[in-house]
Amino acid sequence: MELALLHSAPVSGSQDGELELPAPILRLLEGVERSLESPNSRRAYRTSLLHFFGWCRTQSNFPTFSRMAVLQYKDSLVAAGDLLEDGRLERRYAPATVNQRLAAVRALAQEAADHGLISPTEAAGIRRVRGEKSQTTRTGMWVGKAELDRILRIPDRKTLRGKRDFAMLAVLFSTGLRRSELVGLPVSALRQQDGQWGLLDLVGKGGKLRSVPLPLWVKDAIYDWLGATRIVQGFMFRSISRHGKLGTVQMSDESVKLILSHYTVPENLGDFRPHDARRTCARLLRASDAALEDIKELLGHSSIQTTERYLGKTDAFKRAITNAIAEPSHTV
Repeated sequence: MELALLHSAPVSGSQDGELELPAPILRLLEGVERSLESPNSRRAYRTSLLHFFGWCRTQSNFPTFSRMAVLQYKDSLVAAGDLLEDGRLERRYAPATVNQRLAAVRALAQEAADHGLISPTEAAGIRRVRGEKSQTTRTGMWVGKAELDRILRIPDRKTLRGKRDFAMLAVLFSTGLRRSELVGLPVSALRQQDGQWGLLDLVGKGGKLRSVPLPLWVKDAIYDWLGATRIVQGFMFRSISRHGKLGTVQMSDESVKLILSHYTVPENLGDFRPHDARRTCARLLRASDAALEDIKELLGHSSIQTTERYLGKTDAFKRAITNAIAEPSHTV
């Protein structure tokens, strides 16, 4: 595949100066996107490949898409950064970012091979380019029941924003939903099955379906929000403007992080992330003697090993293991 095509590619006049890709390369990019099920993965791969193409445009020492080109690209990612006064390099790209971009380039190699633009041997060589090992791993955070109670008592449930935030926090901590699943929740998902309230037929990671039981206090929190806003269809949770106007489209994943941070920072949990709420849910359930297999099913994990890492197809819905997470107590 002639990456030299990128050397003459114009840069658009848009604010971000995005590269206008030649038609053959654009078709490959679109092919990679079509091969991915998750909208988040499609966005991440597109961003990574546009970065790769932008880098290729600045290079003049190789004419084709090859293992050598990808190795040079990896080296440029690892070396990018600013030199500090003490001689240390402040890196621009974390190992996780480097590995995500390399994963996208590997997918591009497979797509190019499928279209006969590079040989299977060359594609295999590109796929063998190893990612970068992280020197440190974020352990992840979680909170105990007492800390969780304090967090859940912060939202002012007399206000519209407080009703929404409390309901979102309640769902996050009691069900362990991913933030993309939370913002994508339709009102129609909230219903009863076998006498148990839950969020039914959720589409999770990899397009897998699962149903999540809800404690009654969480169901009541959702109904309090829906009743106050008169939302009866579409997305369950909506943005709220400064003037109190409700949004009509899906909230962003980032908005979940911002809302969560608003309530965890006062508890000295400045680095607490939505995935930490998911981890908290798993640990509190396990501490209440919930079965490991039930927690795996609740979180939508594909393997029990992933669930075990969180903790250091059963009838879980009927047993409603999330009831172990009780409504926060209120001080008089």
